[in-house]
Amino acid sequence: MISSLELARICGVSQGTVDRALHNRKGISDATRGKILETASKYGYCPHPAAREIITGKNMTVSAILPAINSVFIMDLMGEIKKKLVEKGYRLIFTTFENTNEMLELLADFSARRNCASIIMPQEENLTIPEHLSTDMKIISLFNPAKGKNVFFLSPDEKKTGHDAVDYLFKTGHRKIIHLTYPRENFYAVRMRMNGYFAEMKKKNLNGITVAGLTEKKLLDMIKKEKPDALFCHNDWLALSAIRILEKNKIPVPEDISVLGIDNSPTFIELCPDITTMEYPHSWIASSLAALIYSEKKVPQAPSFRIIERKTVNSKIWSKSEKN
Repeated sequence: MISSLELARICGVSQGTVDRALHNRKGISDATRGKILETASKYGYCPHPAAREIITGKNMTVSAILPAINSVFIMDLMGEIKKKLVEKGYRLIFTTFENTNEMLELLADFSARRNCASIIMPQEENLTIPEHLSTDMKIISLFNPAKGKNVFFLSPDEKKTGHDAVDYLFKTGHRKIIHLTYPRENFYAVRMRMNGYFAEMKKKNLNGITVAGLTEKKLLDMIKKEKPDALFCHNDWLALSAIRILEKNKIPVPEDISVLGIDNSPTFIELCPDITTMEYPHSWIASSLAALIYSEKKVPQAPSFRIIERKTVNSKIWSKSEKN
């Protein structure tokens, strides 16, 4: 690998001419440009990112501080985000944190390194980011809102997601719909989906019931008592866990109980292709995040979660009984 100065010496031109050739700028002949590009390829020339940032005054590094990387949903989402950022010339780096203090320490480190932006996934709602961490670095919070100068929250309408899930199951004939979720009251997406579920159940004059923290005993006790015809699960992993419990106990899905998940993560669906689900807007999140980093323009309204019908929701449960 050679430097731009060495590349200029080999080609017998100035560094400015090398820069014009590498960035397709005017001011040099096609022959000179071709010679420089051919020589750069021959010697494996690669521009030094730190030097480029010093010259341009613009850092193109985006950091992502994640609570875990063992979730295929998060992995797939970050893959989509990386693709959109690369299209705009940014590079994305990942790290993880155990608690809020560690996340703030990492933000301080990335701010000191003059990263242009950081993506965070806080463990609590409405975390206030100290101003000195975000003055010169945009911070985009996913899943849980955060507050502060130059801090943005990016999320689809999670309450509407709960509404739409109940509405879909109702239209397919279900009336006894139980919501399976997580015991995380300080987690925005969990709380808002649950609120949307209860609001839509009330609107349809149905009895809303949630089971937070799924166990086999909890689920079987609830089924025995409430006799549900559908389970609306916070995500596809929870849906899969419920289906495994039901099948283990000889309760057929969807003949006796329909199961609806959320996410439609590409990696998960490759492993479990049969779950009927609501597709999380991965592409919208990625495009909107890239737009926020690139400029401060308002992002477009989030699309509704698209229903992906597969094999775990039975649309004939109530229609048969009503005919009788």
